[in-house]
Amino acid sequence: MGTQRLDLPCSFTRNEAIMVSLTLERPSQSRGPCSFRPRQVTLSSSAIIAQTSSWEGKREIEGTLWSKKGSFKRYHECGSFEDSALHPSKKKRTVSSSTEVFSSEEFCYDDADDDEAWPPCTVEESLDADQFQAGTRGYPNDRSGSTSSPSDSEGSWQNDEGNSTGVSAFKRSVESTRTEHEGLELLNLLIECSQSISTSNHIAANFYLSRLGSISSPTGSTPIHRLVAYFTEALALRAAKQWPNIFCITPPRELAEANDNDESTALRLLNNVTPIPRFIHFTLNERLLQAFDGKERVHIIDFDIKQGLQWPSLFQSLASLPNPPGHVRLTGIGESKLELHDTGVRLAGFAQTLKLPFEFHSVVDRIQDVRLWMLHVKERECVAVNCVLQLHHALYNDSRIVLADLLRLIRSTNPSIVLMAETEAEHNELRWEKRFVNALKYYSAVFDLLDHSLAEESPSRLKIEEMFARKIRNIVACEGGERVERHERFERWKRMMEEGGFKCAGFSEREIFQSKMLLRMYDCENYSVEKDRDGGGGGLTLKWMEQHLYTVSAWAPIDAAYQPC
Repeated sequence: MGTQRLDLPCSFTRNEAIMVSLTLERPSQSRGPCSFRPRQVTLSSSAIIAQTSSWEGKREIEGTLWSKKGSFKRYHECGSFEDSALHPSKKKRTVSSSTEVFSSEEFCYDDADDDEAWPPCTVEESLDADQFQAGTRGYPNDRSGSTSSPSDSEGSWQNDEGNSTGVSAFKRSVESTRTEHEGLELLNLLIECSQSISTSNHIAANFYLSRLGSISSPTGSTPIHRLVAYFTEALALRAAKQWPNIFCITPPRELAEANDNDESTALRLLNNVTPIPRFIHFTLNERLLQAFDGKERVHIIDFDIKQGLQWPSLFQSLASLPNPPGHVRLTGIGESKLELHDTGVRLAGFAQTLKLPFEFHSVVDRIQDVRLWMLHVKERECVAVNCVLQLHHALYNDSRIVLADLLRLIRSTNPSIVLMAETEAEHNELRWEKRFVNALKYYSAVFDLLDHSLAEESPSRLKIEEMFARKIRNIVACEGGERVERHERFERWKRMMEEGGFKCAGFSEREIFQSKMLLRMYDCENYSVEKDRDGGGGGLTLKWMEQHLYTVSAWAPIDAAYQPC
């Protein structure tokens, strides 16, 4: 038996690319580069797409997915995309004379009717090569098709500044068109790869993984190149899990082991360039101020404090109150003792500058292992529980017993208010194909907003995208207890919270208005805040264009004497 080695891009630094090596056992007598047929074959990716999906379908996708700058459009508006990903039998076949076979034995391609398999030519393919080169030949400047000579003083490419500007614009247009077509090609290859894995066709999956790994890159010039590269990694990992006797993959340590420092760094960078963390922290802190109004002793329990980015602004607001609390206690929960210690020292120093009486208590443990006695809840304290992007980790058990236990622990602290923020997406579907489609929709919007916020060569952008890439790999490649990124929409969280003994406390109009004012600090009109309606009210959702990103909400125990706003 022979092996074929596929090198998929898995770059975590800009200087040196780290590769994921994927090997596929195959008969040694096979000579093709992808072991799909006994003779060598060279297929252009355009021809592959033409055989697997109609060009008209791609035109439809192009009209709904792309803007003039090559950024993503709203995936949820493109029904054909989701249908082709989840229902491969519904795809149109426009190439009738070509043979398309993806079997465990061979991959056949009939060269006889290549012309029928090719899509319409792009702009640059329809131009004369000499006309496309500026300065080598005059471009037609009238309807009769006459051209100007390079020696002419008027109308020549070299001497006419206006025409030179027009050539530059034309070149940019051609390059934009080429980039868009490459992006659509990548999307189609990615969908075909997911279908191959879904239908247990490891031969086709190997081919598509190899092709995707060669043309996509985490350091690509467009967000779609980078997004597809990370989804390719996720599919490669899933293929290795699905066929352990066929595929062998050895991911680098950067993929196999989570790095808390990288996560913390990425969150700080995200906080600097986008309104996402500030929207979550600012909105929840405003709700906290209302709950703490007039209270002498307040106690915040943060179920994943990390670096404590949320709390300095709250301390400032508390210190500026006419009657600030006489004592502020913050219990931070986390798995890193060193990080908790450093966070406590920083927050204590900041509170001291504000002359705010402050006490920090750390709990080093996993959230599901925390017990009430660890939290040091005392009498006559106004307790607030903060759960930012954490409750979905408790859904790894299908019976939801872990979430139920966690909600019982929260209720046992007798909280005045429970603050919650979660990713507004459906990434907890039983069918991995559905999760794949939903994740592709969601993270296309995330990569799009990052592309608008950061320059292409920015190392910050790469660091942030790698953080989201880890979530993509977990959603697509993992199952069972390994899959911890189990995001749900707010309407389902509302039902689960009510079953756990909580009612929605809502937000006041003032808090909603201030959240919208926060977005005006950013020079981008694509962000917006929407008040939840489908879930019965109570949640505030941050959106990018039409894609819902994150939802914040406030809760109180049903039996507590607490009045919603």
